Amino acid sequence: MAPADIVADAPHADTAEVLDMIPVLREQIDALDAAIIRLVAERVRVSKRIQTARVNSGGARVELGRERVVLGSYRDGLGPAGPTLAEAVLQVCRGSR
Repeated sequence: MAPADIVADAPHADTAEVLDMIPVLREQIDALDAAIIRLVAERVRVSKRIQTARVNSGGARVELGRERVVLGSYRDGLGPAGPTLAEAVLQVCRGSR
């Protein structure tokens, strides 16, 4: 049985077994967090390239219409809390003004 399955079935699992799985589950979360950090760092690099290209062609550094699309995408994918995460990602990717 996978760690997530044991915890999901916690009312029927042995308490000691569930507690033993917590470190394994935390390792999974740590790995996911590391992957998210790598992906956001890559998004920052791509976003800076777009911002530079836009500014060099006479445009604005930030395109609010595009940001609305991103917010909607996160809402669609993650529900009502999605835009909060999207705003944090967008803030990191905007960089300093």
